[in-house]
Amino acid sequence: MTAPQNLPAARTSGEVDRPGATIGEEIVNHLREELGQVRLGYRPADPTVWRLDLLAEICDRATFQAVIKWLSSGKRRSPNTRRGYADDIRVWAGFLDALGRGPFRLGELTFDDVTSWSLLMEAREAKPRTVARRLSSLSSLHEHARRRGWTDLINPVDSEDHRPSIDRHDTSSATPVLEKDELQKVVDQAGTAFEALVVSLLYILAGRVSEMCAVNLDKRVLRGGRVCLDLTRKKHKPRILPLSASVADLLDLHVGDRTAGPLLLDQHGQRVDRFEVDRILTRLGRRAKVLLGRDLTPHVLRASRITHMIDDKEPLAEVQAFADHSDPATTIGYFTRRKASERNGRIVDEADGMFTRVAARWTEIAA
Repeated sequence: MTAPQNLPAARTSGEVDRPGATIGEEIVNHLREELGQVRLGYRPADPTVWRLDLLAEICDRATFQAVIKWLSSGKRRSPNTRRGYADDIRVWAGFLDALGRGPFRLGELTFDDVTSWSLLMEAREAKPRTVARRLSSLSSLHEHARRRGWTDLINPVDSEDHRPSIDRHDTSSATPVLEKDELQKVVDQAGTAFEALVVSLLYILAGRVSEMCAVNLDKRVLRGGRVCLDLTRKKHKPRILPLSASVADLLDLHVGDRTAGPLLLDQHGQRVDRFEVDRILTRLGRRAKVLLGRDLTPHVLRASRITHMIDDKEPLAEVQAFADHSDPATTIGYFTRRKASERNGRIVDEADGMFTRVAARWTEIAA
């Protein structure tokens, strides 16, 4: 039998290349890009740093290596998930530093420390879901390290004592929703085409702010005669989503003659981050006088789009697919909250019938 052609000559085991410094640097650079940068503050002038470098600074050497292995695990493939977990570790490192026991070391935090932190979060009225997520991150890190050689490591998180109770049917902490007329008021307050683009892009695509900020210009593509965005959604799911005519026009105005680089740029020519998007939406929400007592956030626009699709009687399976919910229960949650709101409003209005003339007594006197 003739040997295959164009194959490299066989080498002995002693000649096989081993991963060296170059490959190590490539891996580090990939992780640095994957974890991205974080702004040390909320003002545009505040400096940004690479999360990887920040973790190296706040952790001791052995713990830093354990954190990187944990973040590189196959269970944490999504860049957004990795960034969220990295930020949670920053919170724990900050707490340990406040106790005067930094840098962050695995095994340094005790059961009593976590109990104190939980009480501190309770005093600060932190959201139970946020508390639960940060406890989960700390516990997951310890369990992963214990399985990877830290055999004597004790997990300081106790699920019975530390994890807050979360009411799955609680609507008080759910993301608020804008009605369609309120959304129109927000768009009407846009002072620039870019501000209008931010609102319409996030709403129409039910977008996550991290997805939109991460898109590069080469991901604006033509498919079937329509301008589309080639997005990477949560959990590395690629999606090509068509843009509406108005969003495509606003995007053309924003992009101009540019052919490369980030899709969305701020006024300084830098990639837009979620903090800038938050500032824009908060400003527009206040001008439009919507969500009194709450800031307009990117997730409000996403939640509003999903809810409006439910109002328009789109099949739940279609809503789930468009929103890219992995679990149908997440989509059903939007449906349940919307129906509960409608039901409660109807019941309140029915009870109000006997009081319709009460306020008029004083209104007529004041007039």
